[in-house]
Amino acid sequence: MPKKKIKDFSSMNKDQLRKELLAQRKQLFESNFKHKMGQLKESHLLKETRNNIARIKTEMNRDGS
Repeated sequence: MPKKKIKDFSSMNKDQLRKELLAQRKQLFESNFKHKMGQLKESHLLKETRNNIARIKTEMNRDGS
């Protein structure tokens, strides 16, 4: 999965951002679980997913202003 940039999220509407946020949180939960069990080979995905969640939240707050 290619790394998402802030411009990818800025083109989304509020509902799409909400759905993407839920998907990213689910992915983070599953990745954390796999990491703790020693099954996650790509540990860089944890940081990428956390950054994507922050990008989505930032974009959601920007739209609210």
